[in-house]
Amino acid sequence: MSRVSLIIVGSQPSIAVSLMALSRHENIQVIACLQAVAEVFIKLTDTDPCIVLIDFSLINETSYSMLADLRRSHPNVRVIFLCDRPDQAKLLDAFRHGASGYIETKDREAFLAKAIQAVSDGEAWVPRQFVTKLVERLTRS
Repeated sequence: MSRVSLIIVGSQPSIAVSLMALSRHENIQVIACLQAVAEVFIKLTDTDPCIVLIDFSLINETSYSMLADLRRSHPNVRVIFLCDRPDQAKLLDAFRHGASGYIETKDREAFLAKAIQAVSDGEAWVPRQFVTKLVERLTRS
């Protein structure tokens, strides 16, 4: 398994819990902890992370365009969102703008490291329930 570099974006409590969930995984290196999505672009000038983990509560309409800009300017960087109660429509918007995965906060301890590794390897990471709802939505269209 290759070493994955990571930037975490979120509130202090969210960052702390994520760091604790990742502390025993030697193949994941947290290179920065930020409190605003806009700070990611500044940090990317001095580092080259594989994954940016963003607390979804920080996302607004402006963030979607920043996410699209991030994908254009740094195509190798992948974004995973951490969500408390995912809003399906907002998550679909996030994926349309370049997100590679999301994980629910309640599953962070069990799956965060796996999600990071999977997305780093080029896979998407979404809970099965989301896939089911997505397929239902697509078949109704």
